[in-house]
Amino acid sequence: MNLSELRTALQERREDYSASDAKLNRRINQAYLDICSRRKWGWLRREYTANTHASTTITGTGPAGGPAPGLTSIVATNGTNEIGLGATIAANTETLLGKRILIDSAFYTVIDMTPNGLTLFLDRVYTGKDYPDSTTDPLNWDYGSIKVVYDEVALPLGTESIIESSLFTGSTSYALSLEAIQPATMSMRDKDVSGQPTACSVIEKKPIYRPRKKVSDFGPLTAGAGGLLTVGATYKYWYSFYDQKSGAESSLSEESSVTLSAAQNRVTLPTVVARKDYVLRIYRSTAGGSVPYLLRDKLEESVAVVDDESDDYLGTRGPDSASTMFLTLYPYPDSTYQVHTLLMMEALRLDDDDDRPMFDSGYSTTLLDGAEMLMLNAEDEQARANAVQRRYETGIQRMIMQDRLNFQQRVLIGRGGRRVVGKGTWLYASGSDDSNFRA
Repeated sequence: MNLSELRTALQERREDYSASDAKLNRRINQAYLDICSRRKWGWLRREYTANTHASTTITGTGPAGGPAPGLTSIVATNGTNEIGLGATIAANTETLLGKRILIDSAFYTVIDMTPNGLTLFLDRVYTGKDYPDSTTDPLNWDYGSIKVVYDEVALPLGTESIIESSLFTGSTSYALSLEAIQPATMSMRDKDVSGQPTACSVIEKKPIYRPRKKVSDFGPLTAGAGGLLTVGATYKYWYSFYDQKSGAESSLSEESSVTLSAAQNRVTLPTVVARKDYVLRIYRSTAGGSVPYLLRDKLEESVAVVDDESDDYLGTRGPDSASTMFLTLYPYPDSTYQVHTLLMMEALRLDDDDDRPMFDSGYSTTLLDGAEMLMLNAEDEQARANAVQRRYETGIQRMIMQDRLNFQQRVLIGRGGRRVVGKGTWLYASGSDDSNFRA
């Protein structure tokens, strides 16, 4: 059952109580999220694979006999928190914002930069030697170098925990070991070691800044003909910033909307520009809807979109918040690897009328029991609420017993309930303590 059907069924249960769609949606979502929080359900597990990236080195250059701060130089001054880059270097460097950099044998984090990328702002005062440097060899100036480390992979929004993680290389099809360690243990490792990652840890970081402009701030949204949009409908648009190296995404911008006439089924968006070091993702609602879905993901810093897509071809649902959970790798990668993870996800609210719960439709009655219980409690009908609550709790226990992924580690032989129990494993179990993680 989708949200619209659940809402109708709930209203039929309580015909004596007239509630708005918004209130019915709220009760359904309260019950749905309560069910999802009761257990580490098998239907909340997801697989996720991301690429790693090798570190890069930026090297300043100039004439041997003297300083030439310019297009290809690196300028660093002891006692400041700024690093200057020549225009040629800034135009051709990899992503720097939010990354760890190694300069003069010390690590720093780039927390901000100017719009042209010519000045980097560090997380603390730079304490190394000045660049360009003539003290080592006056006849052969050192114009400095910066190593940029990419040792973090952003986990999908809504990740609650990692069940298992492994590593693959381009030349092998079998999983390589990736040991999970505590963040405190990770912080004690040697920072300047590269190679094939053998350990990982999950940390929480400050999210990417939310876009401060909306799509319409870049220019008008122009409606026209020749597309597959719904004529006469209202569409909403958003965009987000995306970090190609880590996979982190910001929360969405404010919405911009456009209403089509009876002869229009296409929208041309203005050229949207991302801040330095990020690329764009463009999101759109369905006809008359309010939930964002992915429209374009070209991974470009500047995107002009001609939107003629029907609702059927929209992508995944847009983020409700920014990426904050990251998988840190040790050693930091020296090549491209594939990090494969099995995740426990949080459930998303049901917002669109076509949204469906993540569990089987056979459990819709339990969901309706929970929503009805909440409605009765709100009306102080405690006797009826208690009766419905008993049905609700019984339904949840039935869901637990029938959670299908609990049986992936068992082999059934013949009839009559005879079973051979395999080796206990926490990978396929579904529960919240050790007693649930055995066959």
